[in-house]
Amino acid sequence: MSVQDLYPSSRTRCQWPHVGTTIALASAVLLGLLIRLSFVVGSDFPLNDGALFYTMVRDLQQAHYRLPLYTSYNGGRIPFAYPPMALYLAALLDDLTSLGLLDILRVLPLLVSTLTILAFYPLSKAMLPSRWAQISAVFVFAMLPMGFQWTIMGGGLTRAPGLLFSILTLYHVYLMYRRVDRRRIIAVTVFAACTVLSHPEAAWFTLLSALVLFLAYGRNRTGVLNSLAVGLGTLALTAPWWLTVLLRQGVSVLYPAGDSGFALGQGLLHLLFFEVSREGLFPVLALLAFLGLIVTLAARSYVLPGWLLATYLLLSRAPDQKAVLPLALLAGIGMHQVLLPLLQGQPLSATPYAADGPHSESALLRGRLPKLILLLLLVQSAMSGLLTYRPMLSGLSPEEREAMQWVSQNTPASGSFLVLTADTFFGADRSSEWFPVLAQRTSVATVQGYEWLPGFSQRIERYESAQLCVHEGLDCLEHWVEETGVVFGYVYVTKRQSLPDEFPSSIDYCRGLRNALQADPRYVMLYDGPGAVVAQRTGEAQR
Repeated sequence: MSVQDLYPSSRTRCQWPHVGTTIALASAVLLGLLIRLSFVVGSDFPLNDGALFYTMVRDLQQAHYRLPLYTSYNGGRIPFAYPPMALYLAALLDDLTSLGLLDILRVLPLLVSTLTILAFYPLSKAMLPSRWAQISAVFVFAMLPMGFQWTIMGGGLTRAPGLLFSILTLYHVYLMYRRVDRRRIIAVTVFAACTVLSHPEAAWFTLLSALVLFLAYGRNRTGVLNSLAVGLGTLALTAPWWLTVLLRQGVSVLYPAGDSGFALGQGLLHLLFFEVSREGLFPVLALLAFLGLIVTLAARSYVLPGWLLATYLLLSRAPDQKAVLPLALLAGIGMHQVLLPLLQGQPLSATPYAADGPHSESALLRGRLPKLILLLLLVQSAMSGLLTYRPMLSGLSPEEREAMQWVSQNTPASGSFLVLTADTFFGADRSSEWFPVLAQRTSVATVQGYEWLPGFSQRIERYESAQLCVHEGLDCLEHWVEETGVVFGYVYVTKRQSLPDEFPSSIDYCRGLRNALQADPRYVMLYDGPGAVVAQRTGEAQR
C-alpha cells in the first residue's frame, strides 16, 4: 500500500490556491538558500573540501578536455575514473567566464544545492497527497543538515548535481511505475545518466531507491519492460565515459568499488535509535519524521519506511546524506497528520485521511498557537544547523594557506609530509585534502581520492591512527612509521580548532604536539606561523 492509497478523498476535498502553494514553496526555497548562503558568504575559500576536484578540473583543462589517465593530485597515482560531468562544467565556467576556479567551487555547489529544494517539491507532490504534507516536507528538506552540509562544500561540485539528478530521476521513476506512463522512460533515462555521470554514491542510491519503487509499484510486465529500457538507455548514454575508463584502466579499476571504507549496514544502529537527522540540538525534524513513520506503519503503508530502511541497511557510505529524501517525506506526514491536528485540538483518526477524515486542511493553521509553534520550530531547526555545522562548513584559513605556500617555496619538491590536525574523520580534514594542492607536496596520510585504489579501508585506518598520535606524542609517530611502513620527511601540524568527534569542539588538540616538536632532537623546527608549524624529521629519527 502506498501513502497515496491512504487518502482517497484528499484530492477532491481540499485544494490550496495556486498562489498559496507558490508563496509557501518560495518561502521554503528562500529559507534553504539563506541557511546555505550564511555559510558560504563567511568564507573567501571553498568550504571544507574540494581540493581533489580542483586538481581534476585543472587536469582536464591541461589535457584540452580529454580524460587524463591519472589525476596529478597528491603524487599522480590516482586513476582519473571519477564521473566527469561536473568537472567538465567547472572547467568550462572557468575558461569562459571571469570566475576563478576557487570561486566556482564556492558558488556552484550553493546554487545547485538550492535547486535540489525546488526539485524535491514535485517528488513530494507526487508521493504525498496533501498540500500541507507536501509543503511541510519541502521545508524539512530545506533545513535538514544532511541535505545541505555535504552539498555546499567544495566537494559539493559533484555531490550537489548528484543529489539534484537523483531526485529528478526518482520523481519520474515514481510516475513511470505508479501511472504506468511510458512517456517517462526518456526523462528517467536522461536524468539517470546525469546522475551516473555526476556522483557514484548518488548513482547507487538512485538505483537502490528505484528498486524500492519497482517492488512497490512496478512488478508487472510493463514495469519490467520499462525498467529494462531505462537500464539499457542509461548504459548507452554513459558509455562514452565508462567505456573510456575501462579500456584505458582495465577492469581492475572497478575492484576498489567493493571497498567503500565503511562497513555495510553500520548505519543501521543509528536508524534503530532514530539518530538520522544529525541535528545538533533538539532533533525537531527527526521527531516529525518519527511521527510520520508511526502513521505510515499504523496504516500499513510500507514504501517510505522500506525506503528509509533500505538506505541505511544497504548503503555503507554516507547513508544519512541520502536518507534525507524519505526522511523529509515522513516528516511532512508527521507535521500534517499529527502535529498540526494536535495543536488545533482535533482528533486523530485511526486510518489517516480516510474518506471521513477528522480535520480540514484549510483549518490547520487557524489561531495563533499553530503559527507560533511552527515559527519556533523553523527558528530552532535553522539555528541548530547554523551553530552546529559552522566550524566544519568553513574554508581553509588564510593563515594555513600562507603556511602551505611557505612549504611550496621552501622545501624540496620531493618532500613527503605527514599532516596532523587531530581531525579523526578524514572528510572533515580540510588541511589534509588541500595540502597537496597548495603546498604542492605529497601528503602521505591523505585519504581523499584513494577510493579508486586498492586498500581504501587500510588507508583510512592509517590516517586515523596518525591523527590519534597528536594525543600520544612523538614516539607514537615513530611507531606509526614502523607499523605502516609509510615514511615521511616532514610534519605539518595545524594551529586551529579540531573536529575530533561527531560534532565540533573548540579545543586546539595539537598544541601539545607542537610544543614537543620544539624540544625533541629528532625534529628540526623550520616554520612556526599563525596557521601551522612545519618540522623536518632528522636522520636520528629515521634510524
